[in-house]
Amino acid sequence: MQLNVSGKRIFGNGISFEGEYPALQAVLINERVMVIFDWMAFERNIPARNLFCYDHFGNLLWRAPDIGMGAVDAYTGVMNEEPLWIGNFAGCSCRIDEASGQVLETRFTK
Repeated sequence: MQLNVSGKRIFGNGISFEGEYPALQAVLINERVMVIFDWMAFERNIPARNLFCYDHFGNLLWRAPDIGMGAVDAYTGVMNEEPLWIGNFAGCSCRIDEASGQVLETRFTK
């Protein structure tokens, strides 16, 4: 379920908290809030690691690792919720374990 984002604020469906960076997308999946933050807010020339997962109250549960693609490694958007597939700027789709944030699979799609 898509949530609303405005700057750093994530809200909707009884959820309201502020993230660390400007948010691009937030999705509620099985009581977890997946947030993709704007990769432009992160340090340049290294992977952004901009996919975070929170509980309903805004407590950080995990931060997804990079996929080893260097400076172009940044998450871009939720492509599928169940199973969780996230696009990556490096031209890959990444299947993410929603409970741990670990990357289970990557597929080059570009």
